[in-house]
This record gives sequence, C-alpha cells and structure tokens, in this order.
Amino acid sequence: MQYKKYEDLIRSINKYSIDEPLVVVVYGKDIQVFNFISEYVEKEKYKHVPVEVSVLTGEQEDAGIFINDLYNFTLFIPHRLYVIKQAQVVFKNLKNTAIKEIPPKTWVLVEYEGDFPKKLFSIPENQLFLYETRILYDNQIDEFIRSLAKELNLVLSEEAINEMKLLFPPKESILRTAILNIEKIVKTTKEQQEPYYITYEDIRTIFYPSGGWDVFKIIEACFDRDLITFLVEIEKYNPPEDNYYNLLKNLLNKTDEIRKYLIGKRLNFDHKEMIKILKAEKKHPFIQKKLLAQLEEYSKFYTIEKLEKIYHFLVDIAFSFRQNIDDHQKKVLFVKRSIEVFFS
Repeated sequence: MQYKKYEDLIRSINKYSIDEPLVVVVYGKDIQVFNFISEYVEKEKYKHVPVEVSVLTGEQEDAGIFINDLYNFTLFIPHRLYVIKQAQVVFKNLKNTAIKEIPPKTWVLVEYEGDFPKKLFSIPENQLFLYETRILYDNQIDEFIRSLAKELNLVLSEEAINEMKLLFPPKESILRTAILNIEKIVKTTKEQQEPYYITYEDIRTIFYPSGGWDVFKIIEACFDRDLITFLVEIEKYNPPEDNYYNLLKNLLNKTDEIRKYLIGKRLNFDHKEMIKILKAEKKHPFIQKKLLAQLEEYSKFYTIEKLEKIYHFLVDIAFSFRQNIDDHQKKVLFVKRSIEVFFS
C-alpha cells in the first residue's frame, strides 16, 4: 500500500495488529523521516508487549544476517522488530532475490534512500506499507507547517512561518523536528493557554538563544542608528559562539544590499529587477517585501559616500583585529569606531 501523507501512514500503523507480519518502507529524498516512524513504532506499538529488536545499519554482512534470522523462528516466536537503516546498501546484492514471506509477529522497518525496488518484497500488498518522502515545494511548506502545528495545538503567525522558511531547508524531517522543539520549549516556558500562539519573536528567541548576540538585532540597530539597542546587545557577547568576524561579515552583507538598492533606484529598476540584483529571488514574497521596505528606509539616509565610510571602517577594524588583541580590546575598539561611523 502506497501512502502520500505521513499522518495516513501512522494511522494505518496504529490500526495494524503486531501479531500480523508487516513491512514499512520509508524511501525517497528525505529519509530522515524514517527516524520518526521507527521511534513511534518502538514506543507506541510495543509499549505493553515484550519485543526483540534487531537494528541493521548497512554493514556488508547485514543482508545475510537478516535473511537467516528472519526465518529462524519457533512456533512460540516472540514479537520481533527489524529496523534496517541504509537498506539500499544492505540489499544491494539481493537485486534478483525477493523476500517472499514475513513470519507472524514480525515487523520490518526499512529506510531506503532513493527509488525503492518494490520487487524486493514479494509479499501480499496489505503487508507492505510504502511511504515516499520528497523535498517540499514552496507552495507546500506553509500548509505543512500549519498542519503539524495544529496537531500540536500551536498557531504560528505568518511572520513566524516565513522566518522558519528562511531558517530551515524544505524538508519534512527538519521542519518536523523544529516544530516539535518549539512545542516542547513553549509549553515549559509559557503560561498555559489554548492554543499556543507563536510569533516571529518566539521563533528568533528559540533558535537564536539570548545567551549571546542576536547578530540581526545588532545589524539593524547600527543601520537604524539605535544606539541604546546597540549598546545593550553588544554586551551579550558570549564566546566562542559569538565572534566579531561573523558580525563584520553580516555588516558587510547589509552594506552591500543597501549599495545595490541605491544603484537599482538610480537605474529605475522595477520590483523584479531589484529582487534579482539583491539575489532574493528564492525568498518568500513576504520577506522580499519586508527587505525592500527596509532598504527604502535606509536609502533615505545612506548615500554612496556614507557607505564608502562603512566599507573603510570594516576593512580597518578587520585589520586591527588581526593584531593579536584580546576580546576586551576588540570590544572597546569596535564600539568606539561603530559609534563614530553609525551614530555620530
């Protein structure tokens, strides 16, 4: 049986008797989803039943071990669970050999990267569950996030969803892990409420912990000329996670964006041309709109001449940092020069 949705697969697994033989194959381009399914089976299906678990991880001899062990059972067979990872390696020498029978009380969970050769298991269709994983398309990501969040009694704002799309690749396994982490964190840090509403700020707090710099906030404070926020954030320096070279790189990137925007305005670029010169074509339309609005505000204050001063500042400060000075000296120098360049 072929499944298109994770939820449908889990629903069928949940209804299936552990006394009956079953093979579950997770294959395709995002096989890390397999970890969620195998964990569910081990914790939920065998919660009240003793089970013998065998894990195969792609060693050369695993295929032989699996085949021999699979049929080595007695009439009083206990419940058995085989977890086969990297099955494309385990079964690569069994291309012409089909597994024709699965004993009772035996489940086999298979992780297979790429296209799965269905002829590998010549067993009744109702004993074979197939789930093909794919990279999510742009028009599927929002719905996936909303749907999973709803299951966990979470509601994400549009800004929160767009921030997640920027932070994580379009993979079900990674987004599922991220949302589960959000659910775990907010339910231990927030007062009980139904449902839990997740904002953009929540996402930033969870995935950019406040134990150190929020680089984005420092960058925005510099270009917004918000000295108070700048001084507060710069005090959160927490090595080795934080380093000045990364901060300088982000300052350089934002300076480049402003310069490109100014050039685009002078050349009367339309929306599409402006997005292209900023290399923001793959970003969500909401993020594109937000970026252009921010750059438009900056363009009212920053001229090409002022940007040149920032470029000189970045080069000079980077050179100074290479002179074997300690973190305290770096901070004093960076704050002093930043105030001269951005806040004077």
